[in-house]
Amino acid sequence: MSATSVVACVVAVLAGAHPLPAQDAAPPPLTVTGAMALARTHHPALAAASARRQVAVGAARQASALPNPVVEWRDENVGAPVERDRFLTVYQPLDVGGRRFALRDATRFVADAAIADSLTAAREVQSGAAQAYFRASLARALLAVAASLRTDAERLAEIEGHRAREGAVAGLVAMRAEVEADRAKLVEATALGAWERARVDLALAIGLRPEQVPAVRELIPAPRATTPMPDLAATQATAMERRTELLALRADVESTRRRRTAEARAVIPDVALQLGTMESAGHSARTIGVAIPIPLFDRNGGGRQRASGEVELAQAELLAAEQRVRAEVAAAVETLAALHAARLPAADTLAARAAEVARLTDAAYAEGGASLLELLDARRAYAESLTAALQWSAEVRLARLELNRASGALLTESLETP
Repeated sequence: MSATSVVACVVAVLAGAHPLPAQDAAPPPLTVTGAMALARTHHPALAAASARRQVAVGAARQASALPNPVVEWRDENVGAPVERDRFLTVYQPLDVGGRRFALRDATRFVADAAIADSLTAAREVQSGAAQAYFRASLARALLAVAASLRTDAERLAEIEGHRAREGAVAGLVAMRAEVEADRAKLVEATALGAWERARVDLALAIGLRPEQVPAVRELIPAPRATTPMPDLAATQATAMERRTELLALRADVESTRRRRTAEARAVIPDVALQLGTMESAGHSARTIGVAIPIPLFDRNGGGRQRASGEVELAQAELLAAEQRVRAEVAAAVETLAALHAARLPAADTLAARAAEVARLTDAAYAEGGASLLELLDARRAYAESLTAALQWSAEVRLARLELNRASGALLTESLETP
């Protein structure tokens, strides 16, 4: 029998022996894909990302908007003994330097950066939900293992207590069995606390209240991976093209360059064109004028300096992000490779072989061919082997998830979901 089959049988039998929180058996258990879908729907960070995108694009559009015309109606000499003078004038500022056209060009890149930022937020939320799911799935499986140990220890303590009262074994043996039962209860309580914390963390990661989280499927040991490890250089190159953080920062660089152009053009001030009509001394006439600010004291030196600094800052942030992405990909590849290298071929049957040893020792103990200590040691070895297999399975899934996130690949790619 394979390790996966053994673990599935053990978990199925033992799940009902522990007072887990009541869960509806009708809906299917939550999977990692379902957890990510719930996070996309309910997590508040995505609504905040959408709002930030609207703020950024709206601010860019506002900065690049052409000025509105101003209409002025003026009636002079009201109440005076002379004839009134009436004026109707339209003022239209003209961007002769083209500053707003450069800002309008920058708006396109601001929108691209805002969209990329929203995509980054969505990937981070989904990645966090997947991580929380695997930890919760592991915690639930470890709780089932602890529950099985507690059940067996209590049964054994009851048997040894009965045998001690009949004089079949020494009282010290019964005390040893009781100590093991008490220890198993503490281990189970610790596992229960870890499960509750993991369940709350999962609820936060998907944007639900803890009582709204569906039943989580217990983790089962993953088989040894047969897919080759990705090439580091190729994966880094792919990440440079796919990572939405880099796309956002590249768009930021382009938008700051256009804003720098806009601030350079702002040296030429707006010209206000004036057109209108007037009535004065019984005569009607037209008016025309031009208002030109003279850049004598302010040639927008501060604005140009700020824009140049923003370009340098955006370029530095892009360079730092590219270095960080390369490092993240390298760390993810090395971590996954190390986990798979540590998984020896014999480890695939480790839990099954430990379970078989525990079964044979239990049979020998029932016939008097094994001592209590030998039985406890065999059962503990089985529990530790199963725990190690489950923890390795969770770590390799988390490592694969991190590699997918770091490389910009589909998050669920090759996750080997249970």
